[in-house]
Amino acid sequence: MKKLLLSSAIASMALVSHGQFSVGSDANSFVVKSGEIFHYDGLTLTPSSDLALTSTTLTKTDAKTITPALNNNYISRYFSFSNTTPAFTGTVRFSYLGASLNGISESALRMYIRPGTSTWIARTDAPDQVNDYVESTLSSITLNTLTLSDASFTLPVTWLRFTAVKKQGTSVLNWSTASELNTQDFLVQHSTNNSVWMSIGAVKAAGNANTQSDYTYVHQTPSAGINYYRLIQRDLDGKLSYSKVVSVQLDKSDIKLQAFPNPVLDGKLNVLLKEATLVRLFDASGKQVLSQQLNAGLQVLQVKGLPGGVYYLQAGSEAISIVIK
Repeated sequence: MKKLLLSSAIASMALVSHGQFSVGSDANSFVVKSGEIFHYDGLTLTPSSDLALTSTTLTKTDAKTITPALNNNYISRYFSFSNTTPAFTGTVRFSYLGASLNGISESALRMYIRPGTSTWIARTDAPDQVNDYVESTLSSITLNTLTLSDASFTLPVTWLRFTAVKKQGTSVLNWSTASELNTQDFLVQHSTNNSVWMSIGAVKAAGNANTQSDYTYVHQTPSAGINYYRLIQRDLDGKLSYSKVVSVQLDKSDIKLQAFPNPVLDGKLNVLLKEATLVRLFDASGKQVLSQQLNAGLQVLQVKGLPGGVYYLQAGSEAISIVIK
């Protein structure tokens, strides 16, 4: 593997264009040796162990367009890596010279780092107000996005863990927090491509807690294939904290016939099918009262007008009982 040392950084400057620093694949990886200095347009990295940057683009943006955002109160500047870096140990210097501070007092500026898809990490190092930068010493932290925010901004939650496992055709999500401050709830989001997210539920948060809090959410209708999940913790004051992204894979054979709500109250029965099939509904006497061809996935069966009572829903070789009120 060809490696470009920082001492030959001049040769790599051809990779810098349009406000970005790009590093190619393994054949052109860029290695910052321990103790050497890497500087790009206001961001300075001085690793205490070799840092290999591969297949990534470092971008400086003078705007408030971070997604997902740290909060509503950060300066109009951030640096982002298109790929999360290897674990970084050393010093990071963030220059805010020329950036809009958006009303934040210079003395209150602190560095905030998002490692990969995890929640933000707040640093406590005060700024050098003479030279207009904030510097922090890190130990084994991956780098994805860096910005500066107000020291008075306290992240509402400290995450401990977040997992997803499949169970009987569902995705069971479990997470824990070490502490919470003015937390409102956890918004559960689902994606099938780790890009487009849909909110599928919310779980009430502890509010204020200095001890571990445990939570569970069951996604009743995951898709066949890889299912991605993340949490947005919402604070009573409007602050947000994002969890890491977890995933679980379900095969078609894992998807079981499901129907909800049960009992049915409004004449609409949601039916989850692993494949397109003929769905039939029988009353308690065994008489067929409905027959309809439905596609795979989550479908809606209209049962309005049927008398209240116990019914049996059949799809292929599977059958379940439901109650209509």
